Amino acid sequence: MKGILLNSKYFQFWFQHSPLKSKNHVIQELKKFDEFIHVMGYEGELDFDRFHGSLRYPDKYRPIQESFIDKFVEYLKHEKNASNYVLYNAISSLKNFFRFLYEMELIETHPMAYYKNPYYHRPIKNTALSKDECLDLLHAAMKRDPFFRHDFVLIWFMLVTGLRNSEVRHLPYKNIDLNTGMVILNQEQKGEVRSTAITKALATELQRYIGHPYYVSRASDENATLFFHKNKSLSDKQLRKKINDLCIEAGISRTVTPHDLRRTAGYLMQSSGMNIVEIQRQLGHKILSTTLRYVPPLEDLAKILIDTEIK
Repeated sequence: MKGILLNSKYFQFWFQHSPLKSKNHVIQELKKFDEFIHVMGYEGELDFDRFHGSLRYPDKYRPIQESFIDKFVEYLKHEKNASNYVLYNAISSLKNFFRFLYEMELIETHPMAYYKNPYYHRPIKNTALSKDECLDLLHAAMKRDPFFRHDFVLIWFMLVTGLRNSEVRHLPYKNIDLNTGMVILNQEQKGEVRSTAITKALATELQRYIGHPYYVSRASDENATLFFHKNKSLSDKQLRKKINDLCIEAGISRTVTPHDLRRTAGYLMQSSGMNIVEIQRQLGHKILSTTLRYVPPLEDLAKILIDTEIK
């Protein structure tokens, strides 16, 4: 009977509770695994903790093993003529599926916890700004408003901290400790708190910015965000437009997104001499391999971080 996996308690729980916004691509890969389970002769209700039986000991069972995943991969390669790209997606989707089940305590062991996925390597797309582009962007922001300097501080802050789009937009000014140079981030959706550092020069500029008469009245609200537009926190559209307009004023012809500034921050940190673990912590990556995609080996990039600390 087909549908052993898709009709299981595992799939139903994953479908209802997985945080993935789009599950269709994973479902397509799980269907292939479902078919393979059927091909291998599995019958009855799916139980990953009692998956492998024994002819010698009928009452003994073992959890699903990594070797079964190996057979699935070979099945895709030889029976389905799967390309490396297809194999990569299948392994990646299945690994994430089992990790979710394990974290939700639906299975006792994670069969793919250390499973390697060598079949496809995504080329690194370098969207970081160059040294000259960073300087041009900061100069354009300063020229736009040399007094209050909202956009100048915004761009500088993003280049130093590497915060995500939503983190920058919703950051309360009270979460910045200018004495220690630390920014506290409350990730409510994940129930986590993390911190990131700013430079002394940026802390000094933030002190001036927060003390500016234009900001003082806003600071009376302890929940006021650090950056704003018409006395309200920035929307995603407004932040993107600010960056896009500044790039035009700076003579940067390509499209630059908030995430490009985050990627640029990774390069800046590396250029300033930070090691990869420190960069991982600063960017808030849980997995080191993600950080490595932000900061591949660089040979000729100058110390952008130091150069962009305009005083």
